[in-house]
Amino acid sequence: MKFFVILFMLLFQYGSADDTYYYKNNQQVTITKIPSTDMYRDYSTIDYYKTDNGVTVGITDKIIVKVSSDSDIRKYLNAFNLTIEKELGKNLYLLKAENKNLTIDISNRLSEKDDIEYAHPDFIKKRVSR
Repeated sequence: MKFFVILFMLLFQYGSADDTYYYKNNQQVTITKIPSTDMYRDYSTIDYYKTDNGVTVGITDKIIVKVSSDSDIRKYLNAFNLTIEKELGKNLYLLKAENKNLTIDISNRLSEKDDIEYAHPDFIKKRVSR
């Protein structure tokens, strides 16, 4: 019985684990998920995180990806269940993930590919008046 409890706990932990980082300039940036509160009204469509610098960012199901000039983004669309939301420039795309809970993981997996120059969630940052 103890074996099954431990097995269940391990499966639950790895099945629900989110990456706790994203890549910025090929360096990992640590992020911590902020629990949903009434303060963040869009919690159903946006997940909020704090970076290791204390900056609050929102993450939806959108990913910004730049592929190298000799590569084609289409080979990753089916592999990661992505669709092209918009072409932002030459080899630069705004992609949409099927599930917002996978956005960070998918962007990290794409960042690790040799023919991807960069990939990161399309962050929503709080506007500050100047």
